[in-house]
Amino acid sequence: MENLLNWLKGKKSYIIALAMVVLGFLQGTDILIVPEWVWGILAALGLATLRAGVTKIGDAIKTP
Repeated sequence: MENLLNWLKGKKSYIIALAMVVLGFLQGTDILIVPEWVWGILAALGLATLRAGVTKIGDAIKTP
């Protein structure tokens, strides 16, 4: 489990963005119909990961 968490560092935003692109393509081609609430959840997760990254960078800048 620890190996998985280490591998995910710095990749979570990209994974969520890729999931949104793939789901958008599948829905656009009528292969899969994605419920409306899924888009909200993915958007919230994406914003949360971006916010965590900004906080991490901010902490690194504060600490000399």
